[in-house]
Amino acid sequence: MRKVLYCLAAVVFAAGTLSAQAATSTLSSPDANKVDSHDRPIGRVNIKLPAPAGSIGPGGEILPPPPPPPVIEPSPDDIKPPVEIIDPPPPEPVDPPTFFGEPVQGKSCFLLDASGSMGGSRIATVRAETTTAIGGLTEDDEIDCVAYGSQFPAADAYSKFMWGTLLPCTDGNKAVAISWVNGSSTNPGGGTPTYACLQKSCQVYPADLDQMFLLTDGSPNVSGSASQILADFPAWWSKFQNAEFVAVCIGGSGPAQDFMMSLAAIAGGTYIAA
Repeated sequence: MRKVLYCLAAVVFAAGTLSAQAATSTLSSPDANKVDSHDRPIGRVNIKLPAPAGSIGPGGEILPPPPPPPVIEPSPDDIKPPVEIIDPPPPEPVDPPTFFGEPVQGKSCFLLDASGSMGGSRIATVRAETTTAIGGLTEDDEIDCVAYGSQFPAADAYSKFMWGTLLPCTDGNKAVAISWVNGSSTNPGGGTPTYACLQKSCQVYPADLDQMFLLTDGSPNVSGSASQILADFPAWWSKFQNAEFVAVCIGGSGPAQDFMMSLAAIAGGTYIAA
């Protein structure tokens, strides 16, 4: 016990001595006079740690995360089949109009016999067929018409052209063409100048012509014979690139039919006996 008291007395004495020294001197270090703070900790450091996967239990332990919510399968009534989108079918192609049964489409010209023998039912049939064909064309098509007979001036190749060029089949142009076909221009009269009209038409119409319809009821008897036409026609026709030649003989005698058939054969075209 006496030793303990001696030890306590020694501790108290040492503390008093240190306090007295602190009162009379100042502690210093080599960095005491620094004015910057590069080597001193400034502020505080924030460190973000990942949150524990589970919650904290009452004893500080980390509990496992809760299980995910159960997946609820949809009932059969809730399952709807995918909606199938069906494209509408393309529009049905529209058949082109016809002239005595031959389809008319693209760039076409009609050479119509208006000689005296075409009177009565023949010219009536030609006007009806031409009117129907023109009425069924669209703005993608182009046409022109020409009537031929010796009643027209020889200087004009005994021919009367409606326009003398191909024009698109707008509603306005079709109305004009139908009126022309059913008017005085196709009134029958005179002889049959097929040579002059066919030659002139091959000169007037462009090389990209699609169809040329030549209609008559008789053999050529003005401006050139049938044999002359058959001899000269290949040179006229060679101008066209892919045109179709359609020879329509409405009524007519055997020689007229033979001529038109031969003419169609030379052009590699179509012959129609109406």
